[in-house]
Amino acid sequence: VIQKLYLISQELPAGKFEGAKARISAQHDRVERELIVQFVSAQRCGEGARMKHLAGVLANFRGYNQCVDAFIEEMQHGIMRDVFGEIVPLCKRAQDVIQEVFTAPDQVMTKFVINIYQGQLKEHIQSRLSPGGLGAPPGPGGVGGSGEAYFNNLYDLYTKTMHLSQQLATFSMDQTLLPQLTKTIFQPHLQVYSSSEIRFLKERFSTILQRFYQSKGHKKTQQSTGMKEIRLHLQDVLGATGLGSVEGYDGESFLAEEVALSLLHETKTALARCTLLSSSNAVATNAVQIYNLLTNALINEYVDYAMDLGVAGIPSGEVKSPPHLTFLTVVQQASSVLHLLHKLLHDTLLPLVIASPEHSGVLQRKRELVQRVQQRLSAGLERLVAAVCLYTRHLLHTHQRRTDYKPDQDNMTIAGMSPACQAVVRWLGTVTQQMDGCLDGHNLDTVRLELGTRLHRIILEHLLKYEYNTTGAMCVICDVNEYRKIVSGWRLPLISSLFDTMHTLCKLLQVSPQNLQIVCSGDQLAGLDRTVLASFIQLRADFKTAKLGAHFK
Repeated sequence: VIQKLYLISQELPAGKFEGAKARISAQHDRVERELIVQFVSAQRCGEGARMKHLAGVLANFRGYNQCVDAFIEEMQHGIMRDVFGEIVPLCKRAQDVIQEVFTAPDQVMTKFVINIYQGQLKEHIQSRLSPGGLGAPPGPGGVGGSGEAYFNNLYDLYTKTMHLSQQLATFSMDQTLLPQLTKTIFQPHLQVYSSSEIRFLKERFSTILQRFYQSKGHKKTQQSTGMKEIRLHLQDVLGATGLGSVEGYDGESFLAEEVALSLLHETKTALARCTLLSSSNAVATNAVQIYNLLTNALINEYVDYAMDLGVAGIPSGEVKSPPHLTFLTVVQQASSVLHLLHKLLHDTLLPLVIASPEHSGVLQRKRELVQRVQQRLSAGLERLVAAVCLYTRHLLHTHQRRTDYKPDQDNMTIAGMSPACQAVVRWLGTVTQQMDGCLDGHNLDTVRLELGTRLHRIILEHLLKYEYNTTGAMCVICDVNEYRKIVSGWRLPLISSLFDTMHTLCKLLQVSPQNLQIVCSGDQLAGLDRTVLASFIQLRADFKTAKLGAHFK
């Protein structure tokens, strides 16, 4: 009745009916409010039939939307402690009631979901991402709290919201609605995501590296510093920490797998965030930015610096003490880092950029980076091989006595290899063990080949300085045989052949004059220049007395 009176009153002219219209309107509003109160009361009592009746009555009132709002508010009353866990069950319960009570259930259900997203869900997300929550966007001076907590929360909340939207998509509503609501909630954070991510990762990578160097008691120098300055700085650091001279710093490579793994883990986590939080047309660009930060920290600042220190620790010039072989460890660990970087590139980054213009550029820069690192490692290995050979020469020079190869009493029994040979074999055994433990593949074969070639030349030049009698010849044959045993384990035919030939040449120092021609014509020496054979035969103590020079006229 009051609804009909209200509609009729609205058609009455203004003026003398104004008072009547006002009284009817007031009564209409009172009845409307009372109906809404009754509706809520019926809702609390679970009286679906009465709710349906009241909703049908209120459908004719202008406050019908208030009835829907009251229903939505009452449905959410006293819950939502676990927002993401309770929303779907709540929506299912609400849908059952809505289907029973309202004549336009789809519209009411849509409004119900919108209210949840714009209400409790939005408030929950904002509280978790606000400066007063567990984390907020990292900013200058650390404003906004912990960057790690913020990004963890942002990723977690966005993932849960997307999953929630997928679950709610089964309800009858516009399929574009939930993505729009999600975007609206997170938009302030998504707009600044890329710049915030880059800033956070820079700080994170820097912190990881700083903590590593601090754990070593090391203060990092600028990488633009020249080799001389690096060596001076390293000497200062090693002197202060008691690690020894610049040529040997207690085997410290300044590389650790856990550091590389930490940087890679942060990158993989960031790329996962990038995939989720970037717009579809920005994923590739943002992912490449993240990868470039990784290569700068991992290679340019970490591996390159370790190579600088490793090379600076390799002595040059005269080497009177055994050089540390730490650079071999640097090579091993740097190669491991490149392998890990390659795996991350192919497993994680390339799938994100394969369909974008960034793809070819990423691969090209990766090839250039690997080539640069390998070239620097090769240069360092060449320097180390030179140091190993210089120390080998020092051992031969300081331990070899002329009486080793020309004792005063000829035809005496020899005890075995000479003291110089013993020292060299011990040293080369250490070198071989380190090479085998740290190098493999092409690097190992290249170093063995270069080292074997240089050692052959050094030992040959060394042997040509002495004169040999029969006993001394037996000693040098024993020495060369020990050298030959070392290189035979390297499994390089060329090097083995060089030392086999040297061993046979040494037999020219022992063989009787009558058999010299036979030995010189043997398979192993037949291809050698006769001047080489003559240079060895001239070292015999009986060269002049036995007139051995006549064999080469």
